[in-house]
Amino acid sequence: MRIIRFAFTFILLSIISIAEAQERNCKTFEMHEYLMETNPGYRHSYLDQFKSVLLEEENKRVAVNDTTYFIPVVVHVLYHPSVAVENISNQQISTQIDVLNEDYAALNANVMDVPDAWENLITDSKIRFKLATQDPLGNYTTGITRTEVPFSGAFSILDPRIFSTASGGSDAWDPHSYLNIWVCELENGILGFAAFPGTNPTSDGVVINYKAFGRYGSAVKPYNVGRTTTHEVGHWLNLTHIWGDDGGACSNDDGISDTPLQANSSTRCTAFPKTDACTSVSPGIMFMNYMDYTDDKCMMFFTPKQIDRMKSTLATVRNSLKNSPGLSLPSISGVELSIDSIMSPVKWTSNRCYSPTLVIENQGDSAVRNIGFVYGISGGIKRIYNYSDTIPAHSKSNVTLNVNSGDEGDNIFEVTMNINDGNSVNNYKTSSFRINNQTAFNCSENAASNILIYPNPVKTAGSICVKTFFKESQEAVVDIVDATGRICQSQKLKINPNDIFPINTKHLSPGTYFVHISGDIDNDSELFLCIPDVETSAAESGCN
Repeated sequence: MRIIRFAFTFILLSIISIAEAQERNCKTFEMHEYLMETNPGYRHSYLDQFKSVLLEEENKRVAVNDTTYFIPVVVHVLYHPSVAVENISNQQISTQIDVLNEDYAALNANVMDVPDAWENLITDSKIRFKLATQDPLGNYTTGITRTEVPFSGAFSILDPRIFSTASGGSDAWDPHSYLNIWVCELENGILGFAAFPGTNPTSDGVVINYKAFGRYGSAVKPYNVGRTTTHEVGHWLNLTHIWGDDGGACSNDDGISDTPLQANSSTRCTAFPKTDACTSVSPGIMFMNYMDYTDDKCMMFFTPKQIDRMKSTLATVRNSLKNSPGLSLPSISGVELSIDSIMSPVKWTSNRCYSPTLVIENQGDSAVRNIGFVYGISGGIKRIYNYSDTIPAHSKSNVTLNVNSGDEGDNIFEVTMNINDGNSVNNYKTSSFRINNQTAFNCSENAASNILIYPNPVKTAGSICVKTFFKESQEAVVDIVDATGRICQSQKLKINPNDIFPINTKHLSPGTYFVHISGDIDNDSELFLCIPDVETSAAESGCN
């Protein structure tokens, strides 16, 4: 094993700044030295705990097993009432949890860009993250707290007010049972920082700038892929920066045997191979590692030995998380469904056409059927699907949606479950995946719809004609659904082959809608647009 000088000069926090040049940089080595010299309690706690992690790692009690660790997460949103964008949405929070699970499972789309020299190092860490479903008092929770900050200005590094409800922040939930993530405005463009094991329990967790959290919403380029949190959680699990914060020395690094020696941090995105004074020959330094400082889109993977370090930490100094009540589900009466996971599409698919498959969990005590889904590629046209089978109480079911398509390259698939239940946070999920080619363009259920709508667009004072191409007669429910999945109009019809029937649109506001037909035999949907108008011509008021 390499010389592990960092074990005794390890940084307490990882602090990343958004500089004017939009490059990450770190200024925490000096802070660590200061804390090590001035805080004997932290110094002794950190060193003792880190020694136990190294012993666990050396004895291989964890590194070679297939244990999957599920970590309960609570997200504390701190926002100024006058800055609405700081109060990030539930969906934005959901995307960050999705990114963590993709990155730690090696299911991120860009893992395919890892150079051939290190392809054999790509490994599923078997570390998973879920928003907590039970709070420290045993009550049901969404895993999110929201606090209005009663003072102006951004939080500074290690600002104690972040971690104190009495001071305008939010108290940590017991760090022995939860991963605490605070999301707030940080001064001087700081992206985030994280506590290593051994820190004060009141501030044990991760702090992330609201401009670098999740995939959407307030997250800004080049930190809008959620990798700041991936990086900081790595620190929370005992990983140091890949270059070891050693000032360019080539004899000491991050203490991980399968990462190359590296002089200093990398910036932005760079071409492979990249060499430096510590590793001067190809394949060079591992700048695409999650613990370097490249832009979000160019961070790609953890190595097996980094994963060993994190799992050894979970088996020792963060061992109490395995007994956490945070993911236990209190008794829930009524309806409570969640999208547990997306089975497809993930990571990659060779063709443009794919069948989205979800795992849906019924967490309530009532059986549920007729569940609506709105889904598609982020920023693109959305489709709807009605799942008519019953999901029994306290069970999981796989739901396969109609065939969908995306463009060649990286895509974000997103799906919303349209159901009125006790927690809307877990009704939305995303996954990143890559399409390698454009073969099989005509996706059977996507390109050849059984519904034709005309005129399209339609004026709001008119009506649409719906022509169906179903092969059999059937009883059906015809819904008009808006872009959020809300049913605006519903009627029951008997639909015969090649039927045509009108739907009045005068009650609709301008926007995007779907006609969704759910029949005894067939289900299908088609999109149409409503545009403003004052009058309607005769040609638009009847179906021929």
